[in-house]
Amino acid sequence: MKRTLFLAASLLGIAGSSSAHLLDNGIQRSNPFLPPNASLHYALDREFDLLDISVDLDIDAANYGFTGKAVNTLAPLRDGLKSIHLMAGRELKISAVTVDGQNARFTHEGRSLVINLPTSIKKGQKAVVAVAYNAINTKAQPFGGEGGFHWIKPTKANPNHVGFWTQGESESNSNWAPTWDYPNDFATSQTRVTVPAEWNVVGNGNLISDTKSPDGKRRTFVWKMPLPHATYLLTVCGGPFDIKTDSWEGVKLMYVVPKGEGYLIDGSFSDTKDMLSYYSKITGVKYPWPKYAQDAMYDFGGGMENASATTLGEGSLAEPREGFHRMASLNSHELGHQWFGDFVTCKDWGNIWLNESFATFMQMMYFEHSLGKNGYDQEVENNTQAYLGEARSYKRPIITKMYPNADRMFDSHTYPKGGVVLHTLRKQLGDDAFWAGIKLYLQTNAHTPVESWQLCKALTDASGINCEPFFNQWLMKPGHPVIETSWTWNEAAKSVSVVVSQTQDTSDGTPIYEIPAKVGIIVDGKVTEMPIPVKDKISTATFPLDRKPDAVLFDPNHEFLKEMPKLFWAKEELPTIFKYAPNCIDRNRAMQMLLEGNPSDETIHLVADGVKADLEMAPTFRSIRGLTNLKREDLRPLFMGLLNHPNFDRRAEAVQALGELPATPEVTAKLRSLITDKDPIGVVVAAIRVLATWDKKGNKDVFHKALTIPSHHDRIKTAAQSALED
Repeated sequence: MKRTLFLAASLLGIAGSSSAHLLDNGIQRSNPFLPPNASLHYALDREFDLLDISVDLDIDAANYGFTGKAVNTLAPLRDGLKSIHLMAGRELKISAVTVDGQNARFTHEGRSLVINLPTSIKKGQKAVVAVAYNAINTKAQPFGGEGGFHWIKPTKANPNHVGFWTQGESESNSNWAPTWDYPNDFATSQTRVTVPAEWNVVGNGNLISDTKSPDGKRRTFVWKMPLPHATYLLTVCGGPFDIKTDSWEGVKLMYVVPKGEGYLIDGSFSDTKDMLSYYSKITGVKYPWPKYAQDAMYDFGGGMENASATTLGEGSLAEPREGFHRMASLNSHELGHQWFGDFVTCKDWGNIWLNESFATFMQMMYFEHSLGKNGYDQEVENNTQAYLGEARSYKRPIITKMYPNADRMFDSHTYPKGGVVLHTLRKQLGDDAFWAGIKLYLQTNAHTPVESWQLCKALTDASGINCEPFFNQWLMKPGHPVIETSWTWNEAAKSVSVVVSQTQDTSDGTPIYEIPAKVGIIVDGKVTEMPIPVKDKISTATFPLDRKPDAVLFDPNHEFLKEMPKLFWAKEELPTIFKYAPNCIDRNRAMQMLLEGNPSDETIHLVADGVKADLEMAPTFRSIRGLTNLKREDLRPLFMGLLNHPNFDRRAEAVQALGELPATPEVTAKLRSLITDKDPIGVVVAAIRVLATWDKKGNKDVFHKALTIPSHHDRIKTAAQSALED
């Protein structure tokens, strides 16, 4: 209880003290998380404990409508209730309401459904509230509208472009099922959906029955989720599908795609079982639901982590020739939610980071598992830069009750910043303590709504390290550290001195951070890490050495969120950083700086050798554009060798690099040989474009061949058509 009060007081203090500063700042005046744009939001008061929600929908696909009945089983939390409040969408036509079988009077205004209780119900006494309703030609559209129930409408080009899906987050499931539509109450659920006979329906939990009507024209699916979850995680998806089933440690798996796209299932979902095993291992909690379905749906954007049945955008599906598990980023994020966001769910939207920051972090963790350290480090950098881009417009605490509306909380502070802050916490605590705290958090709060103090408590209890100071500066205050560093060598004293300055503007509530930072001192290719605690505006440290270091790196492993607008690297340090820096981001930056201007032959050969040896699936050097732009003939062998790189994007870059050089019979023959149905799509497309630039007429035969090569989204055919144009 004390910890709850501690967090609430801190949040209110931030809201009160920072706004005055920010409102005086012209740049921040439009900050959506400050008054008058924002106001305080608290979790809604509850009149009852929702125990179960059962929904029966009869789909009228021809008229884009449905008839429904939602049965909410609940138990009052207080005696003397004369009415109860549910949420019901504006477009729902409520025809009748009963409470324990007795007709009840009700009012339906906006999305509020107030039901007068016909008889008194005691605290804790179960009551069954049934709401009958219908909706015709529903207009609510997620992603830019209210959300809820979305119709997939047919097109001339695609008769299978039909069906529906639902989208509940943040408070939109009540647009198709009257219920308690807020995340601070969990319930078991059941959906019964009747559709045309040629359709399938996927919902939460287990499939209880799949039956056809006597005339064979209709089909009814019943899905039941026996474990409690937030109501916004309720889902039904329907339409003509291709479905592949599998299993993982007794858990049924379903891969669901639109009819005719079954050939994309393996390329899109073949790593799902590896993700399940990895997440279960690192969290210490086995995947907690009875099945896992991944439903790729037309018109859907991104992904939604409905309990045991994630909805994904059909446009994200991929085939193996597009690259190494192209859907892994989206799939790992949404699967991570099954623990963080579903198994435990934020109690109110001000704590949404407990869902989304964790899913972003779990995605980062899976990239470390599947692509190695480079994959993880690049994810950290991508998320850092995404957040910093938004921070130039506004800054806010990650945990806050001051916001305009729930949907506005789903920004780059919640996703990428929160993910990198969790990375920062992981590095500060160490893996053993961090994951022990995560396991305790999940086990202690299973199938319940949570607040941030519960995570803080679990991490503290498991590690013995008081995590409140970390939460206070990183999560409950806005901003981030802005770092400038420099170092000097004292030949007489045989020592190197490092100065670290925090230059962030603190007038908006951003703190001066306390960080257990490190420096990496590189001598003869060996990196020695030394502590340099950062806790003031200016922090200094001096380290004795036998000789002047070849390079000095601040935070060599990129262990915490920061902005460094100016790099202090001297020109003579760059070759050492390029070769020996422990983080690929620093090596990549050093390469870019080495190739600026008119690099020497020695420098070019140094970089070329590094790129040649960079053979990981997630390459250290993210692009070879700097070498390509040099248009040097002596780099041709390097580019030819990279045509066999394990990373498909690097292969395509190599083709493009060869295209910047004059055509030769050998290279022309090689690029022609790449135009097949086996080679990576990006490589084939790049080869077509280069050959068209070199000799459109002489390569017309392979362009005609390419017209017949199938590829996702017809990318190869489109490139060939363009090459054949006069």
